[in-house]
Amino acid sequence: MVKPPWELTREMFLSEREVETLLRFLKRRVTLDSVDEREHAATDELIIQCLVFSGLRNSEFCRLRVSDTIAGGGESIFRVYGTPRQDRIVHVPDSVSSLVLDYVERIRPSALPEGFDPSDDSQPLVVNERGRPYERTGLYRRVVRILNEAGFGERASVQLLRHTFGHLAYKRSGGNLLFLQRQLGHSHPIVTSVYAEFADEDYGRLANIVGARTRHRSN
Repeated sequence: MVKPPWELTREMFLSEREVETLLRFLKRRVTLDSVDEREHAATDELIIQCLVFSGLRNSEFCRLRVSDTIAGGGESIFRVYGTPRQDRIVHVPDSVSSLVLDYVERIRPSALPEGFDPSDDSQPLVVNERGRPYERTGLYRRVVRILNEAGFGERASVQLLRHTFGHLAYKRSGGNLLFLQRQLGHSHPIVTSVYAEFADEDYGRLANIVGARTRHRSN
């Protein structure tokens, strides 16, 4: 039997309840009084939701351009470019695309440095506090800060959010490994199968589903 190349532990992803706690924390911060604070909090919310509900790697998120999102192509997807083996289309929830559109239209223009055209969709989707494209270290630090403030400091990392997507996607898709493999950009399904470890399955119910008699209708 072929074993997965790595092991997933419970500390490596957020539970559904923890995800809801994180999302409520982010939403509360968007309601702060100061305009600057609200825009900063809204950017935090965008970054975290994009990562949690897409499973993108740190470097993949940093490379996202406006044209790679719904704001560029009109589809609720992220177009991911890196290596030919990992280039793919990642489908994201409509709620995430709504955040992207709001950020691009309302927040991003004021975050861009002088001389940048906000309508140029070949530019990075998210820029840092200095108006520059995010690099891996800068994005990692921002994600860690957000997760620390939300109470997940000991486990805070971008990889935590990628694994959280893997756990949620496997569970909520009914164990669709092909969907999850393509979303995450894994080269082999044996890598993706680690997310099945923590899925609670009623094996008796599944056995009865498999053994159910097929009803044939006569014409």
